Amino acid sequence: MKCLISIRQWLQNQFVTSDVVSFVCIATEDEMKSASHYLKLADEIVMAPAGSNSKNFANVEVITSLALKSRVDAVYVGWGHASENPELARRLRKNDIIFIGPSEKSIVASGDKIISTIIAQSIGMPTVTWSGRDVKVEKCVDFEHFHELRAQATIKSAKEGLEAIEKYGIGVPMMIKASEGGGGKGIRKCEKMEDFERLFKEVEIEVPNSPIFLMKCMEEARHVEIQIIGDKYGEVIALSSRDCTIQRRCQKVIEEAPASIVPEEIMKNMKKDAIAFANFVDYYSAGTVELLFVPSTNQYFFLELNPRLQVEHPCTESVCDVNVPALQFQIAMGRKLTDIPCVRRFKEREERGENSKMHCMAARVTCEDPNDRFLPSTGTVRSLKFNSTSKAWAYFSLTDGSTVHEFADSQIGHVFARGRDRSEAITNLKHALHNLKIDATFPTQSDYLIDLLSLEKFKSNQYDTQWLDQRIAKREQQKLTLPIDHLIAISAAAIGRSKIRSIFERYENNLRTGKIVLPVELSRSTEVELEINNVKYFLNVFEETPLKYHLRLGTQETTVEMLKYGTHNLAIHQGKSTDYVLEETEEVYLIKIGGNKLKFSKMDTNDASCLRSPYTGKFLEYKVQPGEFVQVGQTYAQIESMKMVFDVVTKVAPGRLIPIAKDGDLINPGSILGRLEIDKHIQDQLMTSEKFDGKMTGWKVEEKSDFEKAQLILEGRGAMDYQINQLVSGLVNSNATQLIDRFIELAEPFDSRDGFDESVQRLLQEESPVFEQIVDLIHSNTNQKTKEKLIMGILETIQNPQEYEESLMALYKTCLLKNFKSMAAMVAKILKPESSEPLEIKKSQNLGSMRFRNTQKEYSSFQLTNAVFVALLEFTACSSGIKNTNFVANRIDISIDISREQAEEVLEINERFLKAAGVTEILLTSSSETLWFSWKVDRFHLEVLSSTESPEFLPPNPRDFKRSLASLNRTTYIYDFPYLFASIGNLEYQELIVDEKTHQLQMISNTEELERRAVGGLNTCSVVAWLMKLEIEQNDQREFVLIGNDVTHQVGSFAQPEHELFELASRLARERKIPRINISCNSGARIGLARDVLDVLKVKLKPNGHDFDYLYVDSSEKERIGNQIVYKEQGEELKLVAVKGKKNEYIGVENLMGSGAIGGETSRAYREIPTYCYVTGRSVGIGAYTARLARRIIQHKDSHLILTGATALNTLLGKKVYASNNRLGGVEIMSNNGIAHATVSSDVEGVEKLVQWLKYLPVKQKEYPFFKCLDKEDVKVEDVKVNKDEMQLDVRNIIEGFDGKQGIFDFGSFDEICTSWAASIVTGRAKLNGLPVGVIGSQWKSYEKQQLADESVEKSEEVTVTRAGQVWYPESAFKTSQAISDFNRESLPLVMIASLRGFSGGRKDMSDQVLTFGAHIIDELSQYQQPVIVYIPAGGELRGGAWAVVDSNINRGIVHVIADETCRGGILEPNAVVGIKIREAQIGKIMERSGVVSVDVEDSVKSAFKKACVDFADMHDRWPRMEYVGAIRQVTSLQNTRAVFWKILKKELILVEIADRYSNAPIYPKPTHSEALEWVKKRTEEEEDLRKYYTDVFCEDVSREIQKSKNRFEEACATWQL
Repeated sequence: MKCLISIRQWLQNQFVTSDVVSFVCIATEDEMKSASHYLKLADEIVMAPAGSNSKNFANVEVITSLALKSRVDAVYVGWGHASENPELARRLRKNDIIFIGPSEKSIVASGDKIISTIIAQSIGMPTVTWSGRDVKVEKCVDFEHFHELRAQATIKSAKEGLEAIEKYGIGVPMMIKASEGGGGKGIRKCEKMEDFERLFKEVEIEVPNSPIFLMKCMEEARHVEIQIIGDKYGEVIALSSRDCTIQRRCQKVIEEAPASIVPEEIMKNMKKDAIAFANFVDYYSAGTVELLFVPSTNQYFFLELNPRLQVEHPCTESVCDVNVPALQFQIAMGRKLTDIPCVRRFKEREERGENSKMHCMAARVTCEDPNDRFLPSTGTVRSLKFNSTSKAWAYFSLTDGSTVHEFADSQIGHVFARGRDRSEAITNLKHALHNLKIDATFPTQSDYLIDLLSLEKFKSNQYDTQWLDQRIAKREQQKLTLPIDHLIAISAAAIGRSKIRSIFERYENNLRTGKIVLPVELSRSTEVELEINNVKYFLNVFEETPLKYHLRLGTQETTVEMLKYGTHNLAIHQGKSTDYVLEETEEVYLIKIGGNKLKFSKMDTNDASCLRSPYTGKFLEYKVQPGEFVQVGQTYAQIESMKMVFDVVTKVAPGRLIPIAKDGDLINPGSILGRLEIDKHIQDQLMTSEKFDGKMTGWKVEEKSDFEKAQLILEGRGAMDYQINQLVSGLVNSNATQLIDRFIELAEPFDSRDGFDESVQRLLQEESPVFEQIVDLIHSNTNQKTKEKLIMGILETIQNPQEYEESLMALYKTCLLKNFKSMAAMVAKILKPESSEPLEIKKSQNLGSMRFRNTQKEYSSFQLTNAVFVALLEFTACSSGIKNTNFVANRIDISIDISREQAEEVLEINERFLKAAGVTEILLTSSSETLWFSWKVDRFHLEVLSSTESPEFLPPNPRDFKRSLASLNRTTYIYDFPYLFASIGNLEYQELIVDEKTHQLQMISNTEELERRAVGGLNTCSVVAWLMKLEIEQNDQREFVLIGNDVTHQVGSFAQPEHELFELASRLARERKIPRINISCNSGARIGLARDVLDVLKVKLKPNGHDFDYLYVDSSEKERIGNQIVYKEQGEELKLVAVKGKKNEYIGVENLMGSGAIGGETSRAYREIPTYCYVTGRSVGIGAYTARLARRIIQHKDSHLILTGATALNTLLGKKVYASNNRLGGVEIMSNNGIAHATVSSDVEGVEKLVQWLKYLPVKQKEYPFFKCLDKEDVKVEDVKVNKDEMQLDVRNIIEGFDGKQGIFDFGSFDEICTSWAASIVTGRAKLNGLPVGVIGSQWKSYEKQQLADESVEKSEEVTVTRAGQVWYPESAFKTSQAISDFNRESLPLVMIASLRGFSGGRKDMSDQVLTFGAHIIDELSQYQQPVIVYIPAGGELRGGAWAVVDSNINRGIVHVIADETCRGGILEPNAVVGIKIREAQIGKIMERSGVVSVDVEDSVKSAFKKACVDFADMHDRWPRMEYVGAIRQVTSLQNTRAVFWKILKKELILVEIADRYSNAPIYPKPTHSEALEWVKKRTEEEEDLRKYYTDVFCEDVSREIQKSKNRFEEACATWQL
């Protein structure tokens, strides 16, 4: 950029405009993206390949081809890249393009470090001892011979290098240099001979194929440069000298001109030698002779000649008043130096001795971190501000928005300042750096440079080339301008706030995207570890509000407020405000506080075993082998960053390398490269950074009142560790009430009896939820124990309960419902009246019952409510003082005159409190009667007794406890389910058990025995089964097998005994051809361990005493448990190989075998009989599979249907991802994926739904017409009143009626299933004139499909997708096929209301198997046994693939297609057909036939004819053609559909039943279902009266077929052979 500016300035001065020359700049994609500033100065830009400079700026082929393509006259390469490549100068010369620089001969002779050193020593210049000391030349040889000359001094291998060191006595320290390197690249300092080979190889890698030489390293030397300029006519002049001694990693940092450290006479000799060198090699253009000067001896030595311009040349320009790039430009034009005005003026000043009156200083600005070894980094510049003055100016390659990419140089700018002397120049440079404002995502060293310029050693000019590297090695960092206590406080608060806020924001985002995760990470406190100058500060940060943070460092505390003003951040600490900026990467926090830049690692820097990268770049290789021992300070790997190779060394401890990174990996600071296996004795001795244990003098804590502290505790804010006893003593009464009320308010949304996610879901379902407030509520709930401790502390201080009565009663109710037992007991003891009668207690083992009696007569609902709560307070207070007793059946006796209605209302309102307190009986005695309320399954049931009757108060029985236990598992005790069925109708039942000897089913029918088993919980198996006969309607008894899980026995798990009973009971249902119902509430397959072995198990450790070796038991146990284990005897030990366990212990894989058996049995049962499943509580593993295999699932809204529990999955994932089983298998999941066909809110509803489904099973009879619902005289069937528009609004309107209007099916008979799944298809069961029918209907309207988020997938979120109506998608096609399958196995006729345009064939849907599920529809219809009506409704259409999968030919005689008069059916829609089949020419012919000239016809006329063609195509899709080709059976109107369907189904059902009876006759071979139906239909084609045919003719026809069959069988027997 500087060169472009300089040349343009000269052109402007010389020609009044710079436009006489057009500048074409080469750029790469990386440069364009980074918005490099120099590109703005270009007239044209040509693109080179992206990547490292070998692909672009240093690539001779690329530069030459772009120069030729752009037809340029000259090429200027500035500095670096290809500027020292003689091949570029040669290639350009051959193509008649001027190279603005020296000739290729001069570049080789001077630019090559080896050749130039040979030339220097040949002309008598002092040189350092080096590897080519013997080689000299008498004249500058030709280009072809340079390689030969260089080879004489080149070191080709590390072995040759060692020989040269010995031969020339080079010794250490020495420099290993690549002659083609530069800018610190390809140069290494070797201080120990054992490092030589490694360092030599690094130089080879860094500058591939470059010749390498060795040179003695000069100690305490200065780096001095002489700027030379030569023209093409042999004149060379030396401009000013430069001092570039301040370097790090051999790269210049600060430069100055002139080199004032060199005495004048010595400087004259330096310039004389520089000019002599240039003349020897015929040098022209700009160049730099570099020398080492030793102030202590006034000696100087030739270092090299750089045949290019140096980036620091403005220093020379400033003191010499010349424009160096412009001089290069003019020399390339052919001008003589003597003809250039500025050169003439310079020479005149030099003759007068006036050229050293000014001093110039320069500082390079780099994207490096001075606090971390000047490591380079990449990033973006947000803003860059610098105001140039006459005393200071700067050049930057970047501007606002620019980026530093991975292939860029680390230098991003150069700041220059001048003064009348060195001291003034330093002052001006410091001022300039102070005014430089860079806001970037990467660090810079500008502040460090200011500190450096201020050091006395720099100002006194007393330093050498090693000074800065030594400072860096000692980690001497920049000075801080603010007190350390202030910086630590603001840094900790800013970082703590960032950590806390990011956690809360991440959690809030989870809620917004549909993910409810456990709040395990949600915390308003965090730990912050800060390290400054090798001192570590460990702080705790507590958020009191999003703007105020409490800090704790040991015993010291302070408060920081974090405010925002505009776009800036402001921190207020101890009354002082300071602006700050915090940025963070994956590895570090970068914070700028009032001009102080600090960097803090996010990683544990004390983990010596973890080897992390300090660089950004590419991983090259490991320098040691895996498992090899690495010493501290030893290089174990290398990384390429910013075009340089960096060593990565172990810093803390030695150990054996375990590699992780791979060659070529792109890595960032903090990336793990490998690990060290560190010996324990070394690990114990490791030293860490010093921990701060001093005092923060400027810290003081903000005082808070006790009330404010209590509020913070309730909100879950602040330190949360205040002394409760001290805190509550300072509260006044009003404070206590406020805090209790606030506690209740915060606890209200959450219920320990519900899942956490269910509570959160309720909050999210509120209208317009405020997510931030919800997250605050959730976090507050995570500190429940601390909050309870606070409230209980307040309760202990209460002296006068009457003052708090309202708040305390509200608190008691909350505790009762939320299961805060300790607090509930404390409140109860405070509130319960002292005058109440003592409770009557009865116990049975560890079970107990309490009885409360209130003999005082009450007279109102209010008094009854009070009496009830007095009883509850007594129960709570009393039970808390009795240990090891479960109170499960408590009773309340109250004397009261109140109506039944009032009593029922009071109990209904307070039912949840009564249930929570374990109340199962309430007796309300008046003068006239006793109202006995007893808890039965789900509610209190009333029985009216005489006023003198009182049921005996009995101790609790095992059923009471099991009911309580089942309730905790969110289900009903399994032995209470017969009661639920009995509440619907008369029930007869027998319990099924397995005889232990015969392993056959036995039935228990004795009523007393059944009751005894239920009350005593006598089952020894967690599966319970019954054979039941239920009268579901008058004269309609249904027999079925009920199989359920007893969750109170072995948590309902499955082992061999459970599998056996389940399988036998299910088999009984199949044998009897009766439905099977499964009440599924279980824990899956039972798991366990061999208890006998576990009780004596021992562990043997390896000799080191730390690692596990093997398991064993003592040999003395051999006789007792030897047959339970596989072992090897070792002395007195039995070394375990495997564990077998005891016979019939049921602890492992045998339970999976049984699971397979009941899975297979359920699958068979589904195919043969109607199978139903009600999921309550939870169903896990095989329980879930048997539920799914039964297909027809009803799920309780609070139940879970899962394969693996949330806890187990969280363990597998390694973190708490899923909040509960509800997130995996709750109704939100199972109803949306079609697993759950229906959901209910109670077990009562679940049983009612099961019975309702049973009612849809057809009831058959032997006599004609075989079905009870058909056994009635024909009656007039009502017309359908719902119209087409109402039907298209929602297909349910035509199914079940709408707004009092008759639909196709009977009013109130439609029971929809799978309502939330695939909503474009509606499925369910209905009745048509009393006939049970399966119904499938397609929706016209579009619908929304909800795709749920998965908490285990980070970027997963809840998405709502809109689906079009009248289209089968994968899930709706699957839903259709599943419904067909279910209805077929229930022997239901099927009606499909099908308005479908086809299947969605998009890429995603094809991927989601829409084709497979469409095929499933054909599969299921082809197997259907009952009549099927496919109805194309009014205004509907059935097209393409949708018609193909429901066509009548799929199952002839079973499937009947009925068309409405206004429907359409065809392959494609008319528009599409016209587009394919009627082209423009065809339309033109139709126009001509219609008398319209088609040439130049108006668009409106064309449109009319197009519409006519569409109408013509549409005529092919109407019912007359469908009927003509036999595609439909009948045409009807919407009004008549009900009557038409009834007539068809009635007739077809009878025909199917007759066919079944025919197929069951002893006929050989046995006819298939379709063959039998075809046989019947042939014989009844002419018969109108089917009853007459069946009664008079059928038996004779079958007899004849049997006789024929007999003959066929005999013939087959005669011809059969093995």
